[in-house]
Amino acid sequence: MAELRITSTDGLDLRRLAWALAESQGWPRDRIGIWENRRDREVVLTVDDELLAPPAEPDPLTRPLHTPSDVHRACEVVRRRDASLRGVDFAALRGEAARFFSAGWSTADLLHALSHRPDGVPWPLGEGYQGVEWLAHRLRAWKTPTGDIRPSVSQETVQLRVVSRAGLPGGIGLPPEEERPGRRAAAPDAVRAAADDARRLIRSTTRTTSDGIEHRDRTAARMNRRD
Repeated sequence: MAELRITSTDGLDLRRLAWALAESQGWPRDRIGIWENRRDREVVLTVDDELLAPPAEPDPLTRPLHTPSDVHRACEVVRRRDASLRGVDFAALRGEAARFFSAGWSTADLLHALSHRPDGVPWPLGEGYQGVEWLAHRLRAWKTPTGDIRPSVSQETVQLRVVSRAGLPGGIGLPPEEERPGRRAAAPDAVRAAADDARRLIRSTTRTTSDGIEHRDRTAARMNRRD
């Protein structure tokens, strides 16, 4: 844990300054601490060491895809890694994959979808499980009945992390045990709804901006409290 000590003789609001510093660096609130030492007239900002480490190079399989050239290269990687796609026309593969990449999927997400069903069960392999129809069948399982793209594995993980951060039950959205043999992930629509609720809860209980801090302190100073 690293400590940053902020002092001033100019009468500045050091807590507000510490929050502004944390926000400017994008440090998550739950991984920092701000303490006021009135005796020494300083504020101590504690930060997890990991937040100060140089960022690691992003994994090319997990980074977002924004341009047609990104999609083209991702489809080349997918075709090399999935033996069932060797007889599939590249344009057909790119056409199917592009919609998923537009929905925020990564290359690793698409590879997972081509090897596993949404419930985690592996797709069959071998003779007869090849070609463009088998490609479309596997990806169709990752769409809703209306044709929308379901959340990928990595997107579901992020959404569940938001739910957990808000203090909501980790098993929210999961069907009864007897209805989910081998299934660990919540239903996508339940996860999305819970994540939206969690984000609203976090926003309502977390002071995230210096302006918000000033407003809350000013409001508290004007409140009349009675015994």
